[in-house]
Amino acid sequence: MILKIGLRAMLIACLGGIGLAFTAGTAAFLQIEAGDRLQRMIGDQLHLYASQVADKLDRGMFERYRDLTVVTSLETIRSTDTPRDARRVVLQKLQDTYPDYAWIGFIRPTGLLEAATGRINEGMDVSARGWWKQGFDRPYVGDVHDAVVLAKLLYADRKEVPRFVDLAAPVHDERGTLTGVVAAHLSWDWASEVERSVLGQIPDETGVEAMILSTDGTVILGPQSLVGKPLAIAPAGGQDTKVQSWPDGRNFLTSVVQTKGYRDYPGLGWRVVLRQPVDQAMAPISELRNRVIAWGAFASLLAVLVGHVLATWLSAPLRAMSRAVEAAGIDGAVPDLPLTSRYTEAATLSKALRNYVSDLQDADSRLRGIVAEKTVLLREIHHRVKNNLQVICGLMMVEMRRLPKGDLARGRIEALTGRVTSMGRLHEQLYTSGDLTNVDLGMHLRQLCEALRDLRPNDTVTIHADTDDAACSIELATPLGLIANELVINALKHAFPDGREGTVTVLLRKNGDRLSMTVADDGVGCAGMLPKGGIGTTLVDALVRQVGGTISFDVQSGCTATVSVPLNADVNRPVTVGATVGAAVGA
Repeated sequence: MILKIGLRAMLIACLGGIGLAFTAGTAAFLQIEAGDRLQRMIGDQLHLYASQVADKLDRGMFERYRDLTVVTSLETIRSTDTPRDARRVVLQKLQDTYPDYAWIGFIRPTGLLEAATGRINEGMDVSARGWWKQGFDRPYVGDVHDAVVLAKLLYADRKEVPRFVDLAAPVHDERGTLTGVVAAHLSWDWASEVERSVLGQIPDETGVEAMILSTDGTVILGPQSLVGKPLAIAPAGGQDTKVQSWPDGRNFLTSVVQTKGYRDYPGLGWRVVLRQPVDQAMAPISELRNRVIAWGAFASLLAVLVGHVLATWLSAPLRAMSRAVEAAGIDGAVPDLPLTSRYTEAATLSKALRNYVSDLQDADSRLRGIVAEKTVLLREIHHRVKNNLQVICGLMMVEMRRLPKGDLARGRIEALTGRVTSMGRLHEQLYTSGDLTNVDLGMHLRQLCEALRDLRPNDTVTIHADTDDAACSIELATPLGLIANELVINALKHAFPDGREGTVTVLLRKNGDRLSMTVADDGVGCAGMLPKGGIGTTLVDALVRQVGGTISFDVQSGCTATVSVPLNADVNRPVTVGATVGAAVGA
């Protein structure tokens, strides 16, 4: 089955399809190319923020580290004779200068806390707490930890347990003897302020979260649900920000930067982690893609409307020409094709079709004249053939009457006269009918039976014709007419001896693409088949073979001969009647 698509539908589909394809391609490009670029840009920005936080942490710890080294170099702290109050004043000024120091104290090598800010725990033996001993040899910075006892003294009203970073630096006198250790607890709130100072410019709706991991990977600053939990996240190489799957199953753009220290501060190996949900990071691309799809759908719809208008305009001349051809119908009328100049191609086609139709009209007029002339000539030929056959038939009748009855030659002439009469009837029918190519075989057999009744009058035998209307060519009608003539004459001769009464019946039936002709009599019978060796028998057998048919006999009641032939037997094998008759006569 061939799918028919109109020009209008084709243009609409093409324009709409182009719009949709462009929209889909643009959306895919945005999703892939622009998405990759946006991801890299966001990743670079996250890495930059993480680097800034790490750098500020290193610099801040360096400053606190430097604060202690500066304090340990002051004479008030170094001198063994300095009163406790004087040392406390120096330590208090340092805390006042940088309030993130939660506590600062001067500890003797024996573990005795001599002076402290706020006088907290002064005079207490802290030798059991080993963190201050780390500062005996060199300045020391410890990792973040909880200090429950100190927290109760410093932050009694605070619900969550505060955390601190330990710092310690040795104090030597003029001779280089260790006289004590200046130790400090730096509030971890300082790191939160560092983080806010860098990330405060990032809008909250972006979903960016920051974390600081200790050396062992424990979250020491970040979302409350993750603080204190270990995370196995390694620093990315270079400035790469990767998409990583986190323990909660969500994917985040993740940037990890490790602190490296600053100047003589060695650093603690903290890792600054910044993450942003992928869906929120790529939200601008998704929003832009949705806008492109929406605008693309609108553009496609607009293209469809434009295509409809354009297709209507383009196809109008073609539809006008089609209507003109349909109005002409199939009766041979010449269509009045409109001449259009809407656009070059339509004008060219219209002009070419008009010229072509004009040429066809002239050719049709000439052909009609030739056909009319040939028809008249063919009718005249059939008329002359019929007249000539009548003349021949008349001459044979004259010669037959000159011969005595019972003479063998008289019988042969009489048989030939019947055959010539049968062929003449066909030409007469063609001459008088409107169709010169086909013969109504049923009518021909009925006329043949009437002619045989006139030619061989017999009051005791009735010839009855029961035939369907069946059109066939003269090449098939001629041999079938001769076969019927021979079978009827044979029945008249042999089936009713001694004046016996009876009926000869000729039947013609059309069954699909085959014709069945039956000649039956209710006489004495034919003993299974026609007599062998006679002219009639030879002629019937030859004609049946020539038309590609079959003949069968039934002798149960009288004699019944049935001839079956294909209706198109004359298509591939024309029947040469003259040669057959000549052969039969010669036999």
